[in-house]
Amino acid sequence: MSAEHIRRIKRRKRIRRILIGVLIIVLAIAAVAGWFVSSALKAKGEVEAAVAQAGNIQSQVLGGDVEAAKASISALSDHIDATYQQTKSPVWAMATVIPKYGSDVKAVREVMSILEDVSNNALPKLSKSVEGLDLTRIGIKDGAVDLGNMASIATDLTAANKSIADANVKLRNVGGTNIPQLTEALDTAKAKFADLSSLVDLGARTANLMPAMFDLSPTGANDSDGRNYLVLVQNNAELRATGGIFGSWGVLNVRDGKLSMGAFQPAKKLPNGTPGVTLTAEEKSLFTGKMVIYQQDPDFTPDFPRAAQISAAMWKALDAQDTGGEGQNVDGVISIDPVFLQHLLAVTGPVTLQDGTQLDGQNTAQTLLNSTYMRITDGDAQNAFFSAAATRVFNHMITTAGGNNAGLVKAVQDSVKNGHIYLWSAHEDEQKQVEGTAISGELVTNPADPVTGVYFNDGTMGKMDWYLKREVTAEYDKTYPTGAKQYTVHIKLTNTADPSSAANLPELIRGYEEGDSKKPRHGEIVTAAYVYAPAGGRLVDWQLTGAGAGNGDFDAVTVHNELTVGVKHITLQPGETFEATVHVMTSPLVEPEREMILRQTPLID
Repeated sequence: MSAEHIRRIKRRKRIRRILIGVLIIVLAIAAVAGWFVSSALKAKGEVEAAVAQAGNIQSQVLGGDVEAAKASISALSDHIDATYQQTKSPVWAMATVIPKYGSDVKAVREVMSILEDVSNNALPKLSKSVEGLDLTRIGIKDGAVDLGNMASIATDLTAANKSIADANVKLRNVGGTNIPQLTEALDTAKAKFADLSSLVDLGARTANLMPAMFDLSPTGANDSDGRNYLVLVQNNAELRATGGIFGSWGVLNVRDGKLSMGAFQPAKKLPNGTPGVTLTAEEKSLFTGKMVIYQQDPDFTPDFPRAAQISAAMWKALDAQDTGGEGQNVDGVISIDPVFLQHLLAVTGPVTLQDGTQLDGQNTAQTLLNSTYMRITDGDAQNAFFSAAATRVFNHMITTAGGNNAGLVKAVQDSVKNGHIYLWSAHEDEQKQVEGTAISGELVTNPADPVTGVYFNDGTMGKMDWYLKREVTAEYDKTYPTGAKQYTVHIKLTNTADPSSAANLPELIRGYEEGDSKKPRHGEIVTAAYVYAPAGGRLVDWQLTGAGAGNGDFDAVTVHNELTVGVKHITLQPGETFEATVHVMTSPLVEPEREMILRQTPLID
């Protein structure tokens, strides 16, 4: 056998070994790829199931179905664990180095690692806490508040909330992927988790706030005199930034959970202002000194905590004046309006007032904001009627609200969302639980939380705002290279009063020029409009048209609490319309997926 022949034999063997090796590698890769695809499909199914369970929890908790909520939390944990077991394998780790798509695998693994931590550290505590939010045990009956065992869950729920909130931040920081379907799936999972985070945050705040607020401390260390809350009833027929003038004032006493509502009083005047309250230069410029002189006017400002602080000081000063003492300090301020009362009466059933007027879930707003002014034309008689009505309705609610706790919670929830109820606590630790929620009614000054505000204050000095149709919308425009987003805010105001009969409306509806009773108006509506840019953003440009637009510019562009504000004073005759299109820009610090929120003076719905 020649040397050449031997070399050919060796070469063939070497090629055969190489081919066999390549085949083995190809088969191994195919096997790994097949396993990875199978694992990915299993993970996908588990994630979809987890998303479905997360979506169920909120409706089950708010619906009072505790057992179903606990089952959903358990199932959510199981699906997270199953997905994590798939994605933590070495094969998934190897897949992270694949060109281009390796980052997608890495993103999925990162998400599941975050959620696995939630499954281990938060969901068990959340499951234990759900029973404390059982709406079949929480409510008001026969004038007393029953919180069930809410106080006992505060520690677990607070711990769960911290873990879930931290995870929510981490999830938002996980970027997109190269595969649109995967990005969409991750975004859906993030959104559902954000909803769950919001629910748990609200539950934790509630569990930490309500026992003390209703004088039901689990340690028995309740206030010896109970709690006293100033209750303000807004009148939306005469607009103020947070809704309407503070027309009726009363004090709610809470002792060991038992509620007692004192008689409401009409708003008064403090000729020398409110002791202990100094307005800022910005407040004086935007809202005038009336904020501390007239009880109707503290909420010229759209910042409810500030309006509440002024109101509490006013109440103390007037009480000192009436009693000759130091004046009553209140533990907090609760603001409600006729729309909120109407929502609650839809749950509790109608109430009949002393004069035979019946208020229910359909007619309360119209009766208190318009019809009564047609029927009773004397100012003092109107004040007496509204004070008596507020007292009667409030006492009716706290004594007959039992039996439909879920309906009651839904009514309160809707009213909070739409700005018909606000809360401020004079206790710093409790106010921290309120801050950052819709019920606080606060101006948002954090650039990372984009909120555009559109607020209105009446200048008619009557009750013509029942006839003012307000339409305010916001629409996304574009994103700048800096990350800042631009939105178009459109405002349309229409005086819907009948031009042929507006001048014949009762004078106390039409109002008076400069407050002079000898100068009744003729049906025009005078309004001050305020457009607040998001914190850290700005008003880009604007176009004002129609009646009251003047030269098409704002009367002033100024600053309030470090927020840019455009101000316009508008007068509309019956049938006239004013429109404004304003482009606003958010701060570049806003996270890409975070959309701007539009907050406005509550509508009469």
